Amino acid sequence: MSCVLLVVVLFVALSPWRAISFIVPAVTNNNRWQEVFSLSHKVDCDACDGHTNSTGRSVCSAPVHTSRRKFIQYTASAFTTSAAPFLLSSHAAAADTYSDTFPISPSSTIEKKNVIAVPLGPLAPFSTTRTYRNLELSNGLKVLLVRDKNALQSSAAISIDGAGQFSEPEEIPGLAHLMEHIVLSSSRKKGGTKVLQRKARRIWKDGSNKQRLEGGGDISGDSDEEDFEYWLEENDGDSNAFTAPGFVCFHFNVPHENLPEGLERFAQLFKLDEVENTIIDKPYVIPREISRVNDELDSTSDKSRAFYFLKQQINPEHPFSRFTAGSRETLQTIPMEKGIDVSMELLLFFRDHYLASRATLVVVSKEDVSALDRWISPFANVMSQKVNKYQDGPLLPYPLRSTSTYPLTQSIILRSKDDIQLDENIQVLCIEWPLSLQYTKVPTGGRQAPTQNIITSASVGFVLSQIISRRGPGSLRSFLEKFGWVPNGSTKGVPRITFPVDVTGFQILRMEIGLTLDGFANRSAVVAAVFESLRTVLSRPLQLDLIKQFLSAGLLHGYLFAPRPPDAVTLAVDALRFGIGGTSGVGNDDFNWYLMPSPEDDAGIERMREAVTDTLRIMMDEGKAIISFRASPKAIFEYSGGIVDTKVKTLPLFSPWVREPITGARYLVESRAIGGFSYFKSLSWFAATFDGEELSPPYLNPLVPTNIRPARPVIEKRGSWGRRFFYLEDASASKDFTRSISRSGLKLTNEGIWRELKTNVPLEVDSNWKLWQIPPGYKDVVGIPLPLRPPEPTLECAFVFQLLSSLPAMFTTSQLALVNLWLLSFDDEILSLAELGAAAGIAYETSLNRSGLRICFRGVSQTLPSYVRRFCRRLVQHHGKLSDGTTKMAESVPSRASAIANRSPQMTRAEKDFVATYVTKVSEREVANEASFFLKCTSGAYLIAQGDILPRESLKLLSELQFIFRDYTKASNSFVVNPDIRDLTYKPVWKPKDSSPCLLPGVALISDACGRVPR
Repeated sequence: MSCVLLVVVLFVALSPWRAISFIVPAVTNNNRWQEVFSLSHKVDCDACDGHTNSTGRSVCSAPVHTSRRKFIQYTASAFTTSAAPFLLSSHAAAADTYSDTFPISPSSTIEKKNVIAVPLGPLAPFSTTRTYRNLELSNGLKVLLVRDKNALQSSAAISIDGAGQFSEPEEIPGLAHLMEHIVLSSSRKKGGTKVLQRKARRIWKDGSNKQRLEGGGDISGDSDEEDFEYWLEENDGDSNAFTAPGFVCFHFNVPHENLPEGLERFAQLFKLDEVENTIIDKPYVIPREISRVNDELDSTSDKSRAFYFLKQQINPEHPFSRFTAGSRETLQTIPMEKGIDVSMELLLFFRDHYLASRATLVVVSKEDVSALDRWISPFANVMSQKVNKYQDGPLLPYPLRSTSTYPLTQSIILRSKDDIQLDENIQVLCIEWPLSLQYTKVPTGGRQAPTQNIITSASVGFVLSQIISRRGPGSLRSFLEKFGWVPNGSTKGVPRITFPVDVTGFQILRMEIGLTLDGFANRSAVVAAVFESLRTVLSRPLQLDLIKQFLSAGLLHGYLFAPRPPDAVTLAVDALRFGIGGTSGVGNDDFNWYLMPSPEDDAGIERMREAVTDTLRIMMDEGKAIISFRASPKAIFEYSGGIVDTKVKTLPLFSPWVREPITGARYLVESRAIGGFSYFKSLSWFAATFDGEELSPPYLNPLVPTNIRPARPVIEKRGSWGRRFFYLEDASASKDFTRSISRSGLKLTNEGIWRELKTNVPLEVDSNWKLWQIPPGYKDVVGIPLPLRPPEPTLECAFVFQLLSSLPAMFTTSQLALVNLWLLSFDDEILSLAELGAAAGIAYETSLNRSGLRICFRGVSQTLPSYVRRFCRRLVQHHGKLSDGTTKMAESVPSRASAIANRSPQMTRAEKDFVATYVTKVSEREVANEASFFLKCTSGAYLIAQGDILPRESLKLLSELQFIFRDYTKASNSFVVNPDIRDLTYKPVWKPKDSSPCLLPGVALISDACGRVPR
């Protein structure tokens, strides 16, 4: 029997079928992978069913994307020579948890066949689910086709450069917007052969209208025309369009099965004869669309009033000053009085500006790009065929009405009582500066084309947001909160940067800050604080490492951690500025992300520093700023008088109040109080003298890496024993025999040791201190839920640190309330640390459960362990600070504790009422004593590590945490608990609240999911 068993074991160990192949994507024009193959093993190709040539290289020419499981390729001999680890018994494996290895020795005779593929840099997000193809049609229309395997619906968008608001004739404001409506109103004659055939097949298949067909009825309907939007509505689709200053964009989406017909109908809208037919032969269309344009005007919202107030401050000769939205008056009444034929102007505008040579079509679908290529053929005959010779655009005049810097003024805009978002206790300071960043250049051949890796307003705005909106000692936020001028602990008081207009050569940078009533009363001092903080930033040159850190933060939030890929509209708009091509469909092949320079691009970093420095110099000039306050009636007439600012006494109906003509908003222009700067400086002196704090330039954030390293590779081996996971001990190993391929995004090395990740056996470091290591990217393995991320490997990781104690299961209502007060006051204590971490994508959560206290962390593996150590050190010190009075609980803590109790389904109404009363009476010392008692009743800890973190890094962190809690976790056996780890991986509620990417300063400027492209 033993002999038979030995033969079976040898056969299994040496059989070639035991060599599991791990696939590396093939190099194509659409991704940045390099094919790695072994002469002794065949490479599989999902796109061509594993067909290979005689050398073993895949002959597949289609783009090949792989899952994380297929990331690494091994040959048969690699596993054969290391077969011993697979023969370990389960008992032996449990005894030596991380001893299983797969060494690849440089001296091995098979070293040339065993090539490990390690990423040189972060993989392009969604590169495994998307395939791109770009082409140009015969009429000059540029096309980007995107196959998205995860697309829920098919979509298409077409953007036309030079057909926006700035291109319309000066005497007809709103003509470009009206043209957008006219195009969408174009309809086609029913009865086209293909359309009738499709409808007949669909009706016969559905069995509907059968009698009508048999009776010879007209299947196209009673009307002679077919409206595109009506067809979309009937087929579960929708469409829309928007007109920007520099371009116009149309888009629609439909179910996948309706895309071919949808593209055909969409192309019909842009045919010149269809537009002419709509304008000339249908006189009812233009008045109808003028009414719709007129109805779109918003005169009550805060955003709309601020926008049209800004337009009135601009030089009347500048195109931005015009009322480009259009109304019945500008599109119908005034043209009739002047004898202008609007229909003829529309035809001329379409022929002159709706040019195929300046348009880009983007189609996104789960269908293959070859099929999409066939379906876009109708677009070869759309739009005007007028030859477009590049000419320099007109030189825009200086945007401000006056170049005089004195006297300095500021305006107060009365907010509408009909604004549903009106908060009478929060006012808004708005400061706007005109910029002139150039985005385009003229290439050889004379056609306008975008430059690559340009510095855009969005990227500059993101960096400025990191500088101006930061939190911590010496920051503008810290001073404004200290003086009570902005809401404390609220995102409303965070300086927010946006760009209401952004075209090449002209942008408006807008910074908004929410003010308290006291802040509005001292508004001149607040303005002085803003400009003083800007001057402080440039008191010394910006460090290159600081710029690299900001670019790394942008790369994380806007690209690597993007919850979804850019949609058709975003790609169509970006293509006008960056061109089509590259690994993401837009941009070029040198950089995956086109919105910001790479942290490793030295030239791009220097250009970014220059652009940010130039912008800060413009912002420092108070004479170039447009300053306004949007305030409620309560603030204006009850709180407008402060230390240096005078109270407003005149009613809005009378002078000196002025009426803005578009929205009818009333605003008052006042001189900025001369004493505002002196008042702020005196307060700053007191802060520096007694608190040791003064405005300071930005500093490096220790939690944001200056360079983003790639995710560590993990491979999976499947067999009758189940699934086993292995990681590369040193993914950066490199010696003379290592080969590097520049365009592959991979480093090819034949050295390194692969170790196994044990997913079912914990490593016990000490008595009741245990570690679980969870492989990254596998949803079916236990672990805490993380935010939605791209399917590719990322450097995100997470920790669950559970302090073990049975005490919470025995808590009285008062004990539970005291521990909650301790945790809530700790949230306030580490707010600065939490916001520093949020810039790096780090968040935390604390929660009590029946097994003790659970603390969750998530973030990038480069800096998260450091954050965890800082956090836990502060935690064990917090109750001591509460006890000696060093730290005080914020006034909001009791009410927040009461709110938590009210949401608890386990507590009775009487217990909730008790908590609401009890938390208002307890002292900091009582809270500290209960927190100390709880920590002393802990008996150990579990650490669950998941994601891009190596076991040795997890072990090191666990050892450090054991040292931090050395004075605790020594409770008697009566408090020992041994929970199942599945009971510890419930969904966290992440903190701080603004750790959500869209709430972080500047992220909305660079994140597609946060509405980067307005529409």
